[in-house]
Amino acid sequence: MNNILLINRLDPQDYSPTKNKVFFMIGGMNIPAVENRLIDVINDSKIIESDDMVLKYNGIELNISVQQIPIIAKLLCDENFSIYGIYELYNPEE
Repeated sequence: MNNILLINRLDPQDYSPTKNKVFFMIGGMNIPAVENRLIDVINDSKIIESDDMVLKYNGIELNISVQQIPIIAKLLCDENFSIYGIYELYNPEE
């Protein structure tokens, strides 16, 4: 089985309010305490609405603008989450 992941190229110069589904791969998501703390940290930040986040088995998908990516990454790093990847998954239907 090939481990191929298709992703969209992110443009750091994109200042539009357009929201994209951005995935953050987080270490330790198999531990319920990590998952619960992740939800709490994001909800407490008031940066993202709860309907703009989807928990996955290995991270979290957030419906955010490109310019919010570094803000979320800093928030998660400040809270000692291990981030192993940040990307927008390719969706051929869009």
